[in-house]
Amino acid sequence: MTYPIKYIENNLVFNHDGECYAYYEMIPYNYSFLSPEEKYQVHDSFRQLIAQSRDGKIHALQIATESSIRVTQENSKREVSGKLRKVAYQKIDQQTEALVDMIGENQIDYRFFIGFKLLLNEQEVSIKTISESIVMTFSDFIHEVNHKLMGDFVSMSNKEIDRFMKMERLLKSKISRRFKFRRLDKNDFGYLIEHLYGKTGTPYEEYKYHLSIEKLKQETLVKRYDIIKPTRCLVEEKQRYLKIEHEDQTTYVSYFTINSIVRELDFPSSEIFYYQQQQFTFPIDTSMNVEIVTNKKALATVRNKKKELKDLDNHAWESNNDTGNDVLEALDNVNELETSLDKTKEAMYKLSYVIRVSAPSLDELKRRCNEVMDFYDDLSIKLVRPFGDMLGLHGEFLPASKRYMNDYIQYVTSDFLAGLGFGATQMLGETEGIYIGYNLDTGRNVYLKPSLAAQGVKGSVTNALAAAFLGSLGGGKSFSNNLLVYYAVLYGGQAVIVDPKSERGRWKENLLEIADEINIINLTREESDKGLLDPYVIMKKTKDAESLAIDILTFLTGISSRDGEKFPVLRKAIRRVTQSESRGLLRVIDELHKEDTQVASSIADHIDSIKDSNLGQLLFSDGTTIQSISLDKQLNIIQVADLVLPDAETDFKEYTTVELLSVGILIVISTFALDFIHSDRSVFKIVDLDEAWSFLQVSQGKTLSNKLVRAGRAMNAGVYFVTQNADDLLDEKMKNNIGLKFAFRSTDINEIKKTLEFFGVDKEDENNQKRLRDLENGQCLISDLYGRVGVIQIHPVFEELLHAFDTRPPVKKEVT
Repeated sequence: MTYPIKYIENNLVFNHDGECYAYYEMIPYNYSFLSPEEKYQVHDSFRQLIAQSRDGKIHALQIATESSIRVTQENSKREVSGKLRKVAYQKIDQQTEALVDMIGENQIDYRFFIGFKLLLNEQEVSIKTISESIVMTFSDFIHEVNHKLMGDFVSMSNKEIDRFMKMERLLKSKISRRFKFRRLDKNDFGYLIEHLYGKTGTPYEEYKYHLSIEKLKQETLVKRYDIIKPTRCLVEEKQRYLKIEHEDQTTYVSYFTINSIVRELDFPSSEIFYYQQQQFTFPIDTSMNVEIVTNKKALATVRNKKKELKDLDNHAWESNNDTGNDVLEALDNVNELETSLDKTKEAMYKLSYVIRVSAPSLDELKRRCNEVMDFYDDLSIKLVRPFGDMLGLHGEFLPASKRYMNDYIQYVTSDFLAGLGFGATQMLGETEGIYIGYNLDTGRNVYLKPSLAAQGVKGSVTNALAAAFLGSLGGGKSFSNNLLVYYAVLYGGQAVIVDPKSERGRWKENLLEIADEINIINLTREESDKGLLDPYVIMKKTKDAESLAIDILTFLTGISSRDGEKFPVLRKAIRRVTQSESRGLLRVIDELHKEDTQVASSIADHIDSIKDSNLGQLLFSDGTTIQSISLDKQLNIIQVADLVLPDAETDFKEYTTVELLSVGILIVISTFALDFIHSDRSVFKIVDLDEAWSFLQVSQGKTLSNKLVRAGRAMNAGVYFVTQNADDLLDEKMKNNIGLKFAFRSTDINEIKKTLEFFGVDKEDENNQKRLRDLENGQCLISDLYGRVGVIQIHPVFEELLHAFDTRPPVKKEVT
C-alpha cells in the first residue's frame, strides 16, 4: 500500500484518491457503574451517530497514547499557594520521583478518534460548479505532472479546501448533539502516525509536528517530505509481524483481523473497547474501517445471497441429499436480516476490524498476541493473523486510508457497532491536582481538586464543597480523610479537624515539615481549661452565643421548644444572662434560682447536676473565662480528652450523661467552626468532622450540619463528614449538598444498598454490591464532582504519612 495521506489542513485529511476525511477526538464518557438503562441510552446515542451517515465511510480508532507523569505533577504545582508552598513543591517533586520509579515516565491513555468521509453531493449542481470541478481536475493533473518533473511540493486548491471546510462545519454541528468531540490538529495527526510507526516515549501533550504550509492566492503548497516525515523508520515485513526500527528502539508489531463472529454479542457485556482497556496490562490499538451500504444496496445484496442459498437447498433436494445445517442456518439469518432491513430502512455496514499489538521483543509479542486472542475468543470472536498481509493491515490505521482487503469483511448493523462501546472508559477525578491514589481497574493515577466544585466547572453535577467518607471500622476512611486534608492544607488551604478520639495528637512530631503550621488544641480536665467551651466564651457574637446556649441547654436537659411550660422559663433566663455584663452558662443557673418558681428551680437543679462532671466543666463558666482558642494556623486540631461517644446503634433516649455531654461538646466545637468558615473567602477551608454520626443523629447536630454546609458553599469551605453509615447523610438536603463521596468496605447488605443509592448507582445490581463488599483495606468507591463512580486504591506514597495517619493500635512486640 502506498502512503495514503496527500495533505492535512486543520482536522481535514486528503488522500490520493481525491477523498477528504474530517477527524475528531471523541471525548471519552464514563461507563463504569452505569445501570443497564443508562448503557442502553449510550448505545442508542452511538447507534444514531452511526446511522446519521447515510453514505460514505467512517474510520474509528482506539489508540493507546502516552501521558507524562512529570508534566501532570508539574501542572499540579500551579494549584499550590499559601505559606507552605515550598514544602508542597518539595513533596510533589518527591512524589513524582516515587511514581516514576513505580510505573515509569509515562502512563497509558486510551484516546478515541473518529473520521468521517466528507461528501459534496449535497452541493447544488450548476454549470458553474461543473466548470469549477473540470478546472480542479485539470489543475490536479498539471500539479501531478509538475511534481513528477520538478518538485517536492504538494499543491492543493484553496477553493477545494474551502468547500470541504464548509461541509466539515455542518458535520461538526450534527455529531456534537450526541457526544462531545474535539477537532484534531496537525500535532494529533503527527503523533498518531509516529505512534503507528513504532515511536514511543513521547507524551501526547508534549508532541509537536512541524508542518509548514504556504498559502498562495489560488493554492496551498506543502513540502511532500513534511507530510511523510512522521513515518521515518525502517519497516521490515515478516510473514506474521512487522519489525520497525528507529535509531534508539526496535518495535515488533502484529495485526489481527476478525475471521468470524461465532454468535451474536450480548449487550450489555460486549463492550470490547471498554473492557480491553482494563483487561490488558500492555497497550493495544484498534481500527474500524466502516463502509456504509445504503438500505437499497443492502437489501439487493441480501436477496442475492438468499437466492444463492435457495439454489443450494434446491440442488440438495434434487440430488436426494439433506441440506447442510450451515446452509439452513444461513437461510434463517438471511431471512431475519431481510425482514429487519425492510422494516427499519436502515443501512448495513461493511466492517474491517483490525487490532494492532506491539512489543519490544518477539517473545513478548507472542505472549501479548496469545492474550489478545484469548480475550476475543471468550467473546466468541475468532481472530486471524493473515500471512504476508501485515503491511496492508498496518496501512488501515492511517488517517484517510482505504480498506486493504475484502477477505475479512463483516457485514454488521448499527446496533452491532454501537454495542462495541467505542468511547467508553473509566475516568475519575481531574487531570491534575492532589494525587490521592490510582484506579483499580485501569491503573490510572487519580487526582482531586477539593476546592473546584465551587467554581461551577463545566460538566460537574454538583457545586457542593462538602465530602463524605463512609464505611465500617478499619476500612481506611479516617486514613484517606487525613491524607486529603493534609494535602489540601499543603496546597494552600486551611483546616479545622474535630478529633473526638484524640488520634491526631502526635502529628506535630510525625509531620515535621509542617509542624510550625499545626495547632493542636487539647482540652482537658485541668482548671485552666474550665469553661473554654462555654457558648458565651467561645462565640464572638453575643447573638450567636445565645443561640448556641439555647441549643446546648435544651439538648442536655431534653427540654423541647414545644414544651410550653419549661422552655419559656429557660429561654427567659438565657436572655437575661445575654443582656447582663457577666455572661456564662453558670449564670443561667443563678437566673433560674432568682425566678423562685418550682419549674425554674427544677430546671436549675437539672443543669446543676450536669455541670459538675469532668466534661461538664468545659461547658460552664462563671463569666470570667477568657477565650483562648485560636484557629490562625493552617492546620488546627481540636481534641477533648475523655470524650465518650455513644455507639452508632444507640438510641438518643438511651444516652448516658457522659455521652450527652460528649455530643454536646462536639456541637459546640462544630458551631465554633462556623466562625472559622466565615474568614477569608479567597482561602479554601475545611471543617473536618470525625465520628460525625454521633451528632448527626440528633436534631441540633443535623441543623448545625446543614448550616455548616450551606455557609461553606458561599465561603469557599468544605465540610468533611467521616461517618459509618450512609443513613446519617440521607436527609435529602444533606445528600444533595455533598460533592466528593468515598465509601469503604461494608458487609451489611442493607448498608451496602444505602451506600450505592447514595452514590447514584443501581443498588440492586449484584455486581455493584459485590464490588463494595469485596473492597480491601485502603480501597474505596469514589464519586467525583462529575458524578463518575469507580474504585480506587488510596496511595499515600510516603512512609511517614502512612505512619502519621495510621489509626490502628500498635502491635505489641515481644522482647527477646
